Amino acid sequence: MMECEPGMSYDTEAKADAASPERLAGRYSYLEREGLLPLPAKDGVTIVVELAHEEWAEECLKRLLLHSGPAVRVIGVAVQEDFALQPLVEQFSAEAGLSLLPYERGSYRTNEALADARTSFVVLLEDSVMVTAGWLGELLWPVIDEPGTEVVAPRSAAEMREGREVLRFGNDLELSAYVRHQLSRRRGEWREAEVLGGPCLLVTREILQRTGGLDFSLGERRYIIADWCLRARQQGARLVLSTASYVHVLQPLSGTAGFPGSEAQAAEAEAGRAYCAKWQLPDESLHETGLPVPADPSALERQPVIPLGKAAAAVLPLVTAVVYSEEKWPAAAAIQRQLLLQGQQSYGNIRWVSVRDSWSDSSPDFPVHEQDTVITVQGEKPWLHAMENIAAMYKSEVTVYLSASASYDSEYVTRIVKALQHSSASLIVSAAPGLAESELPGNPERGAAAVLPLERTAHRGGIMPGRIIKREFSRRSLLLCPEPELAVGYIAGGPAPGERAPGDDRAFDGEGGTQR
Repeated sequence: MMECEPGMSYDTEAKADAASPERLAGRYSYLEREGLLPLPAKDGVTIVVELAHEEWAEECLKRLLLHSGPAVRVIGVAVQEDFALQPLVEQFSAEAGLSLLPYERGSYRTNEALADARTSFVVLLEDSVMVTAGWLGELLWPVIDEPGTEVVAPRSAAEMREGREVLRFGNDLELSAYVRHQLSRRRGEWREAEVLGGPCLLVTREILQRTGGLDFSLGERRYIIADWCLRARQQGARLVLSTASYVHVLQPLSGTAGFPGSEAQAAEAEAGRAYCAKWQLPDESLHETGLPVPADPSALERQPVIPLGKAAAAVLPLVTAVVYSEEKWPAAAAIQRQLLLQGQQSYGNIRWVSVRDSWSDSSPDFPVHEQDTVITVQGEKPWLHAMENIAAMYKSEVTVYLSASASYDSEYVTRIVKALQHSSASLIVSAAPGLAESELPGNPERGAAAVLPLERTAHRGGIMPGRIIKREFSRRSLLLCPEPELAVGYIAGGPAPGERAPGDDRAFDGEGGTQR
């Protein structure tokens, strides 16, 4: 033992204890908890919050402002058209570090918010995430610890694979106590991940710029996030899961997503197929535990960068939407139906073409946008001839046929475009809404005869789809007899059955175009 001068003593055991990692970690925790330590980011952090749940959004934003520190900017983005944003605007009007973006049809404003980030780190999360003290600093450390680490996620009930941890808490005190305990035990722990798909993601601005924005054509958020992570890996980024971090994710008590045959389940299945097609994965892998990922994304063809900001909307493929009337409606009724169809669709790059069989010798005034067109003919034969030649007249990446007598949901055109983007088929036929995935018909073999309901049909640009004919025993309901060499694909979620033109009481069964 070391000798001491008179009047002095050394308690080497106490000295060693004071310098122990546990003691230092405790001191760090105290300073962080009391707000005496800044974030390990010199220019702060931008947090982009996707607002979809009116009952949770206010609490989510309050917690972010309370627990994230002063060097944070929060951008809330309404991602649903019916989200009531005004109450939040009034509630947080005094918060200088918070801005709110309203929903804008046809514009992916999450990408716009991400483009507006000027900090070195950006967090993207859902409004179902409830954070606690110290959540953000812990997410930043893996990036600082290891060069090349550019994407980090915390554990949560909604994270994928090994990051999934389903916990229940009686109140906020229990949640905060659990998070503090985990930080004290596992501070600084993290491990590499193949993919992340949960509700909270921290990324460096550098990898965000290299990878680009989110591919919203995939429809389902977990596939959108997973796709972005795989594209980041193709850019050389390392993905990690912070095992010391936990955020609580609220879950709805009820819903229809899990019920067989529901529209939500059909949309999720379609999103999964689109994701698998994009990353060359078999559809069967969706039934396995966890999110399917390619063994080596870097070995696949590099996916294109999706522009950030408002420019992202401009890359949407141009769609020619052909609206035809199965009834000889008066001009006023035809105009009303045309405007209704245009207002329903959320897709942001549509050229509308209306083909009308006029009652009179004169063409009525028909309000259209600059790139839209109205074709007015007299008589059934010219009407059919005009319909059949639309594909040759208008060059676009996708042509969609819409009956003015059918009812379509707001995402109909979006689903059609997505299906053609992620499929090898030349024509797409949509089934009735609510149809279970197992009930969808198989893809007919090339060369097989097919007769398709025109109001549910779309095709790629640059092709002649086939011959358009009237359905037997109906007024003016139309069918498409496609060219035999064209491959036909099927998706769920078409116009509602029963909304067809009066007089046609037969339903399309999807098998090779046969009727029953």
